[in-house]
Amino acid sequence: MPDSHGRVIKPKHLLLPLISPIIAIILISLLIRIGETQVPAGPPFQSVNTTGAGLYNVAVIILIMVAATYVIYRLIKRGSIRAFEALKNVLLTIVVVSSTLFYVTTYVYGYEVTPLMKYPTLQLVITVIISALILYAAIKAKSAVVRALAIGAYSSMAGVIFTIALPAWTLALLLVALPLYDIVMVYKGLLGRLAIELSKYGEGKYPILRGLMLDMEGVGIGVGDLVLYATLTSLTMLEYVNYGFSIMEALLASLISLLGVLIGLYVTFKYILPVKKYAPALPVPILLGSIPLLYLVAILL
Repeated sequence: MPDSHGRVIKPKHLLLPLISPIIAIILISLLIRIGETQVPAGPPFQSVNTTGAGLYNVAVIILIMVAATYVIYRLIKRGSIRAFEALKNVLLTIVVVSSTLFYVTTYVYGYEVTPLMKYPTLQLVITVIISALILYAAIKAKSAVVRALAIGAYSSMAGVIFTIALPAWTLALLLVALPLYDIVMVYKGLLGRLAIELSKYGEGKYPILRGLMLDMEGVGIGVGDLVLYATLTSLTMLEYVNYGFSIMEALLASLISLLGVLIGLYVTFKYILPVKKYAPALPVPILLGSIPLLYLVAILL
């Protein structure tokens, strides 16, 4: 959800959110190269690739998102900032450490990094060091670019894990459902109310959400949006490879998807954001970024 309070939209407001989908393209490329493109989703999700399972999985994801947003809203509305920050830091730590561990171990064994394969404990040490650096940069760094790199890192890791863990039907439905959910929640639901509550904190509001939102001098975009951008670009590359296209053709499709996200962000910031000073960041970027996937579907029919 982009949020702005009278600030001029600068190029970095459009480019920094692209760090997440760019890293996602790199991560999925490395996974494709070693053939690690499927992992079991595990509970509470269903792994079967059917419409019914997809609808169930999307419903679970939306329910989790609503619950998390409600908790954030209630804590901030009550002024329980310390409790919120403690909860935020714990959850971010769990996400970053578990995601980093997955990629470290997958790449070590997939690319047969012999020294690290012999010492699993060293893999854990590397995971902890990388995770600590990412968390510190995302929450404490003063530079918007450094924060964007850190937030983009774990947003992309999560987005690619969604891509390889969730069935294709679930991902397709997710790319439709979450932009619609975003519109409702921003203009009629908790996200809009949350933006209003945060406005009471003036210029100091973004440090409260730092780590959950990429804040760029008065303009912010949520991590959930960045995760879906990463899911879209990595899914585009993976699906093109799965249907027989070369890795270069798949990369080109992903870059076109990335360009669609960029144009969508521009449209959102330029024309939609000024209406209420906050706007849903998913509908236009996801719609334009999905063009390569829609083209793939069209030629396969």
